[in-house]
Amino acid sequence: MSTETQIRAFIADWFARFDRLDPIEAFLPDLHPDVDWDMPDTDPALSGHDRVRAWYAGVLSTLQRPTEHHVSDIQVTPGAAQFEVLFRARTTTGETIEARVRENWRFDTRPDGRPLITTYSAKLPQEADS
Repeated sequence: MSTETQIRAFIADWFARFDRLDPIEAFLPDLHPDVDWDMPDTDPALSGHDRVRAWYAGVLSTLQRPTEHHVSDIQVTPGAAQFEVLFRARTTTGETIEARVRENWRFDTRPDGRPLITTYSAKLPQEADS
C-alpha cells in the first residue's frame, strides 16, 4: 500500500470513529502527546492530550450520535495532509449544525507507516485564507 493510500485510509477511519463519537481513547494513540491542537473552542491554557481531552468532552456533551464528516479534496505530501470536511451534526438540544472546514495535519510516520499527528488544525475556509 502506498503512503498516500495509507494516509487516505487513516483519514477515513479517523472520521468514521468521530462520526460514531468513539471514546477519546480511540483517538489519543494517533495523536502525539504534545500535539498542537488548533481547533475552535479549545482551552488555550491546556496543551497536548489535555487540550484534546477538554475539547472532546465539550463535543460529547454538545452533539448527538452519529455525526457526519464528508471528506474531500485530500492532498497528501510527505508529513502532511490537507483536506476539506463537510461536517453535519445535531446538538443535544435538537439544533442542526453544518460547517465546511479546512483541515491541515502534520504528522510523523511510525514504523508501521501509520501517521502520528503532531499538528491538527481545523479552520472555517474564511479563517484558513487569512
